[in-house]
Amino acid sequence: MPYCVPMTDSPPWQQVPWHLRRSYWELDEAERAALRGALETEAADCARRAEAALDDYAALPDSLNGQVLNADVLATLLPTLRANPTQGYEALEDPASRAAVHLHALGKRLRDRILATAQGHPVLILMGGQATSKTTGAAALGWSFGAVFDAPHTDPDGLAFLLARIRRTPSEIHLACADRDPAGAVRAMLERSEREGRYVPLDRMARTHARAPRTFLTQVPEMARGLRLYYIRVDEGTSGSLAMDQEAVAQVRARPELPESAVAYQLQTAYLSLLRNPLHDPEAWYPRDVLAGLNRTLDPWRRLEAHHLLRRRVEAMAQRSAEGAPGSRGAAPDGA
Repeated sequence: MPYCVPMTDSPPWQQVPWHLRRSYWELDEAERAALRGALETEAADCARRAEAALDDYAALPDSLNGQVLNADVLATLLPTLRANPTQGYEALEDPASRAAVHLHALGKRLRDRILATAQGHPVLILMGGQATSKTTGAAALGWSFGAVFDAPHTDPDGLAFLLARIRRTPSEIHLACADRDPAGAVRAMLERSEREGRYVPLDRMARTHARAPRTFLTQVPEMARGLRLYYIRVDEGTSGSLAMDQEAVAQVRARPELPESAVAYQLQTAYLSLLRNPLHDPEAWYPRDVLAGLNRTLDPWRRLEAHHLLRRRVEAMAQRSAEGAPGSRGAAPDGA
């Protein structure tokens, strides 16, 4: 039986009680090694069976029939990751894991397949920090393009390489940079973690949010070669805004340019604020394993407070359950 099969509906990992959820980093080394080994075996099998694996990828709803390249969606081909997405994505981040190497090779095959299928139709490159609604944009706009590349794309050399690769085909290229305030991005990322089990380490999130505008501006000279530029600003509580070409460039140049350390401070402050002031809506909650994993990515002087807040939240949920009060899905049973 092949390892690579599309995801099924109603995954059981979402039914695990809140208090029982554990981050990959909370497992003992034997459990982590077993998880890494399973992911590596499955990813290697996908890489060996590349064409069949990419057919499976094209069957996934978020791939738009295989027109969108999204590495996070590609990783859902691995059954072990689907069984517990939070632990699976975390394991892929572990330097001891080689599964990401096989997925990267498969991603290159997918890139070439997408471009071959595009047949000269326009190509869209989405860039920006995580949780800026890039993937939402890909879903909304993807059918208008022959190919969509959905990733932060904040490394200038990597972006230049992708542009050069696309230019081997007679395709019009559109580059859109999505932007969002750190507080809104943290909230959106946490809300997504409930649906998908995936979060973004805050240090990596800070890096991409800080670098995206600078990398976008490195592509301004490419406008002379026909590159179309867009700047998408996501504002909380509004429909946001879209600027094109020279107006997009002007808006990005006018926005405050913050160093990575300043963006990291804003992201961590927003995250701790959510932990200190949890929403009272019993249907609004953030998975315990996600919070435990995110706490590891804080600066050391803030990590202690985050661990304390998480413990308080576990205790509060256990107390609410013991009193018989309605609580978040998966609330701890009596005495948990």
